Amino acid sequence: MSTVENINEDEFSLQYQFSQIDRSEVTVIVPTLNEEKSIGLVIQNLQLEGFSKILVVDGNSVDNTVEYAKNYNVEIIQQKGKGKAGAIKTALEVVKTPYIVLIDGDSTYNPSEIDRLLEKAPIYNQVIGARQDKVNIKRINRFGNNVINGIFNVFFGTDLNDVCSGMYCLKTKFAKNLPLYSDGFDIEVEIAAHCSCSNSIKEVPISYNKRIGIQKLNSFRDGFKIIFEILDLGRKFNPIVFYSFLLAIIVGIPGLALLALPSIPPFNGYQSTLLGVFSSLFITTSIQFLILAIIVSQIKHLIRYYNMSQIEKKRANSYY
Repeated sequence: MSTVENINEDEFSLQYQFSQIDRSEVTVIVPTLNEEKSIGLVIQNLQLEGFSKILVVDGNSVDNTVEYAKNYNVEIIQQKGKGKAGAIKTALEVVKTPYIVLIDGDSTYNPSEIDRLLEKAPIYNQVIGARQDKVNIKRINRFGNNVINGIFNVFFGTDLNDVCSGMYCLKTKFAKNLPLYSDGFDIEVEIAAHCSCSNSIKEVPISYNKRIGIQKLNSFRDGFKIIFEILDLGRKFNPIVFYSFLLAIIVGIPGLALLALPSIPPFNGYQSTLLGVFSSLFITTSIQFLILAIIVSQIKHLIRYYNMSQIEKKRANSYY
């Protein structure tokens, strides 16, 4: 079952309606870097939705982003460090409300849909807005997102569809205590990894608009960086799956090479019982490591699903 779907939604819908979060409990964080064409529209739409605590964290823009933002009576600070990770870490140092909502400053996300995140925020440490209409996402980015989501789900036993979404809600107390080491766009997967391990992460469907301004993310460089970050997080949080996959690759490649050896010049037609034995041994061992990784990943998924179901039931019952 996808986490975009609500676990036992009908059973708990009555309880959820009593857990509405007041706008005064939410700080909306808007990381910016040269967003002069869109920052005004983003802030206006946030204010129209009733959000008064808006924190613009600027990454040393060289255009008029900061000057335009000053026209809307919002708090503006300069980020420490670099990249989106620097903006989020800087914001966490100053935010005092119980909840924070991250939203990009390029007008790709609709502030009117923040309520979908806040509806689940009392229950989960992180609620991610999963982009459903992806026509405004480049094909290469869509492919990269699918790869990233797939790798993440294998290591963390999740069913997430948009771990790289730029709009999500966090419980501030939980977020402030996270050991965050990322320095770029990969901070999204690092946060999601911690929330997944706490069995407290949820997705809700949202839309996605056409970007205003220039894309900051480098599809290949940042994409590979995010993948390597997931692999490193997988090594730390789920070492059995990580090393099983690694050993499957290390053992499998020589096995396939030995299997193909007789068809490669100058070994054409070369036959050896010993060669066949070693080839079969390597390939069989590789398959066993791969099966172990899959089994452990599925067990982790089932345990996580069960735990989340129990947590949701327990917390929902507390609203009676």
